[in-house]
Amino acid sequence: MILRINIGAFALSPELGSLVESLKGDRLFLRSTMAVHEGGSRGAIEYLGTNATPDLLIVETTALDDALFEELGALADVCSPGTRVIIIGKQNDVNLFKTLIDQGISQYFVGVPSDEELKAAIMDAFVDKYQSEKCRVIAVAGIRGGVGSSVIAHNMATELADLTKEDVIVVDLDINYGTGALNFNIQPQNTIVDALAQAGSLDEVLLNRFLEKCTDNVSLLASPGSLSTGMEISILNLEPLINMVKQMASYVVLDLPHVWNNWVQDVLVDADETVLVGTPDLYNLRDGKNIIEFLSPHRGTDAPIRVVLNRLGQIKKGEIKDKEFREVFALAPSISIPYDPDTFSAAMSNGEPISPRSKAGSAISNLAQIVSGESKKEASKGIGKAKEKGGLLGFIFKKK
Repeated sequence: MILRINIGAFALSPELGSLVESLKGDRLFLRSTMAVHEGGSRGAIEYLGTNATPDLLIVETTALDDALFEELGALADVCSPGTRVIIIGKQNDVNLFKTLIDQGISQYFVGVPSDEELKAAIMDAFVDKYQSEKCRVIAVAGIRGGVGSSVIAHNMATELADLTKEDVIVVDLDINYGTGALNFNIQPQNTIVDALAQAGSLDEVLLNRFLEKCTDNVSLLASPGSLSTGMEISILNLEPLINMVKQMASYVVLDLPHVWNNWVQDVLVDADETVLVGTPDLYNLRDGKNIIEFLSPHRGTDAPIRVVLNRLGQIKKGEIKDKEFREVFALAPSISIPYDPDTFSAAMSNGEPISPRSKAGSAISNLAQIVSGESKKEASKGIGKAKEKGGLLGFIFKKK
């Protein structure tokens, strides 16, 4: 999960200011903006009287008993409805804590919390908003060009649809050399270029016109495969497109070109699942190490990178073993796909997915299972039920 929120902290102590600043490097807040102000609760009241309310307020106060509630009443008068509020106070009183939670305060800490405690409180405050987003975004990229990442992405999408019985949309982001239309054996009437050209005015009805139906549950936003479109992808035109696509399917598979620029980096960091495809040679070992070392600090331990080794057995001499990739990457490849040119060629010629009965197809089915998040969904159901019973957090800062 990556939060896209505005956070305003109003500190009395330098410890709280430093704590909030330290969160900026966390993957959870990659798309969030943070501002630290001085003045505590009084400073917040004064500031919000003339400025927009952020999504989350972190307010430090020394007020006790009735004085604390007077401050919160004044704060509520200048806050927009739905604002989440975390209070850092001095009074250690369980009845006070219960009263604040009942009134809609997201969390109350006695003294400055640890970074993990504050991070957990922020996640809890917005869990209702982000658990409602059912879509899972899977980014697939080649460690080097020509390693088969696109054909794996397209077959993985088909397997995802078969596995989950959910809708899957494949977005071919390689404008110049994309192969999505070829692999699905379609001739697109519209392409991603049309969608990007209208990124600012996209809605579901318009975007649906640009999608090509591949199977009952798989749709493709195709690439034109042209060198003369004049269209360039950027973070500004891609983000609204992806946000709209996410509203239309349970899974979105992003087939990335082999380039290294800001928007590609952004997609690889932001995706729920990032899959890197390579072949077992020295070049992929070196480049894969560089990519993983760049992405890992931004994605964090809760969003591991999946590595797929493709075409095992193609190189008769000098093939790098799985063990060496594991040692150099500091993570084990998720799956290995054997070299099977006949299976892939037959599928490509017929514009059909690879048979799941083949060894390569079976490996791709395993990959689809890994990135589907089905086990995480089951776990989150249990977490949600526990929170409903406990009723610990209020999500709206209620006005009296």
